[in-house]
Amino acid sequence: MIATHTVILHRDRELRDPVTLEYVEETLRGSQRRLLGRTVVRPLIELGAYRWASVVDWIDVEFELGRPSQHWHLNDRIEALTGRKEYPEALDVGPGGTATRYRLRVQEPDFGQLRGVLTDIRSEYGFAAPALVVGIEVCIDAYPLRPSEEARARLHGVLVRHFFPTTSFLKEPEQWPRAFPGRRRGRKIDYIVARREGDPEGDFMARMTPGHDRPPFYDATVYVGRKDDPLASWRIQNKVIDKQNLKAGTQQILSEAEKRIRIEVSLGPEGCRKAGLGTFDALGAFRFTRMQKMFFQFMKPTFAAKRIKSRETFMPAIRNAVDDLGRQRFLNAGVLGVQIREDARDEMARLHRPRLRNWHLKRGSGIPGRSRTGAGAYGRLVAYQELARAVERALAGLQRRIEAEMKR
Repeated sequence: MIATHTVILHRDRELRDPVTLEYVEETLRGSQRRLLGRTVVRPLIELGAYRWASVVDWIDVEFELGRPSQHWHLNDRIEALTGRKEYPEALDVGPGGTATRYRLRVQEPDFGQLRGVLTDIRSEYGFAAPALVVGIEVCIDAYPLRPSEEARARLHGVLVRHFFPTTSFLKEPEQWPRAFPGRRRGRKIDYIVARREGDPEGDFMARMTPGHDRPPFYDATVYVGRKDDPLASWRIQNKVIDKQNLKAGTQQILSEAEKRIRIEVSLGPEGCRKAGLGTFDALGAFRFTRMQKMFFQFMKPTFAAKRIKSRETFMPAIRNAVDDLGRQRFLNAGVLGVQIREDARDEMARLHRPRLRNWHLKRGSGIPGRSRTGAGAYGRLVAYQELARAVERALAGLQRRIEAEMKR
């Protein structure tokens, strides 16, 4: 062990109910060339102290009828079979409010029951083509074996700091991680890495330095990606209520045993295609465990080992100070925040490279070669394998359950 780091997690903006999350930094051994001479930062948390499970919160199915119908006729058939109103959405409304193309969203689906609904509609109207899965929300829930707010707060802190979908979800600031305060209304969303809209220089400095970061509170819901993105978007939350209806002002308060930390991915049509989801009838054979590498990826950051200070040059001290800014960015904003900083640094290097080239040409010297350290697909990050395995096991349980329901 080289060093320890302490993160103080708070419930809300009033900084109430602090919880400590400890990290250790240690030498990365047996690493790839891109990570030679680096240290890795890992949390002190026992993932086995949580029960991991996976559920489908909702699913969107599209189908095309062999002949037009009005949506309420479909809903009557659905309600007769399930006892619930599901309100299928007409996609190509024609004369008299009839349509042939429909999208049906089912909350907390029983897949055997949904299969029966689609079979019933097909027997009455016929299908022009097999029903397709065009949207789905898959959730990973972690329940503390010894229920406590402290255990939930600590895991919430770990998930928001180590979740890393892909760098493609950082191309636009609107996709950056942001936090919405828990159950309080009238509060705006905070970007965890601060933005300075309308001030390019200030925005660049905010990306590079952690001084204006807004670490998420453990009562907050953290979002990554655009809402309703056709590919994917994510939420991480400390789930203490359920079945919330903001318009009606109703909600279900969960018991201590039911409270949990949740990370969920919402896939749109493009995300379903990327995952390999196709027809609804093939859902029983779909390997949900594949979603771990695609949509539930977790990483740990690495940093250059501390340089030995020299009386002859200030460079080791300067580089140590720069790396310390990176460490603080991780403790504040996680690996996504670190990546935002790395992207800003690369952007600055590209902007100044022509000037640097001219400076060296005038002096007859060569431009220093670019370091290949951290140049792999995941840069200076390494997989958080223990967390990935916990998620994969939860997805395997979901896979078995859906397979059984589809056979009923």
